[in-house]
Amino acid sequence: MKTLAGLIQEKLATLDALQRRRRLRPLTDSRGLDLTHNDYMGLRGDPAFQKRALAAAAPWPAGSGASRLLGGEHLIYDEVEQAFAAWKGAESALYFPSGYAANEALMSALHLGDAVYFSDEWNHASLIDGMRLARLRPEHKRIFRHNDCQELEQLLQDSRARLKIIVVESLYSMDGDLCPARELAALAQRYEAVLVVDEAHALGVYGPKGEGWMAAAGVSHDEYISVNPCGKAMAGSGAFICGPSWLRDHLINTARSFIFTTGASPWAAAALGESVRTMKTLDEQRRVFQKRIVRVHEHLDALGFNKGASATHIIPIILGPEADALRAEAFCQERGVLARAIRPPTVPEGSCRLRLSLHAGLTDADEERLKKVLSELAQKILR
Repeated sequence: MKTLAGLIQEKLATLDALQRRRRLRPLTDSRGLDLTHNDYMGLRGDPAFQKRALAAAAPWPAGSGASRLLGGEHLIYDEVEQAFAAWKGAESALYFPSGYAANEALMSALHLGDAVYFSDEWNHASLIDGMRLARLRPEHKRIFRHNDCQELEQLLQDSRARLKIIVVESLYSMDGDLCPARELAALAQRYEAVLVVDEAHALGVYGPKGEGWMAAAGVSHDEYISVNPCGKAMAGSGAFICGPSWLRDHLINTARSFIFTTGASPWAAAALGESVRTMKTLDEQRRVFQKRIVRVHEHLDALGFNKGASATHIIPIILGPEADALRAEAFCQERGVLARAIRPPTVPEGSCRLRLSLHAGLTDADEERLKKVLSELAQKILR
């Protein structure tokens, strides 16, 4: 143990020297304008929603008691899975304890025969780890440049695989840009590929009733499989994989992170049922939110900040060096605006940034406060 402790302490010391050691930082100052979280529709701070969610959870036990296949199945799971699938316009859904578990399960379960995965280079770690767990040989994975449909089509043309699987996110969490939904769906159809879309950061914010970016772009759920993590705009936990009924049956029988883990809390499942019901009623909040997003983007453009291709509620202020990103975080925090500096390994070297995560809970006064601090930051950083 002494040797192990020494080795780990050396690694931690290296992280300290690079100023990259992660620490848990609870939010203690409620007066600050918090742009660090992903509660995009503001439901965590909505007393009426919290009351309804607690009431929905009350009839159920806190814990499932076992894996769902062993003895931990509860009626609430089927109820919320059906409600979620209907909301998404999918044939079926299966509930997992986390988005990470869902992505790992799906990537492994789809690796059949000579399947080849075509993965966007900026995909989330859970998608990447899922492909690793599928034990893909090098020839079974192709990485294409971010949102580059031309390169993706060339790779699809060159592939002789019987099963082709395109893997993307609908909205990328560190860059705030959206996938070309219609183009991806068209390519999947043209080359008889399966399209898998992680909707983590678009769910609740986009779509006619908050169903996500693919619905907003007019792509039918018959054209893709979706992974829907619920710890962000849904203000809950867990994730739903939505798709055909045969996919649900396949996952129940093959997904290790479903078979060999205790079922998610029935409380959480019941609360998500209330999240789905609530999301259908937030049209006006989404309309107001989208207008606020546009105004903040226009302000940043006028200031001359580099925010990449983002046009969404996730806004990266790309500064380059780590020191600049850390200074920007400290500068904003001193003025009551909480935003995180994002650095390697989360983003590539030389692309460090301050990540702004806008949410529907912001007021007009909050918006003006944010714009003022950003104007001051521009004078300090860009002068």
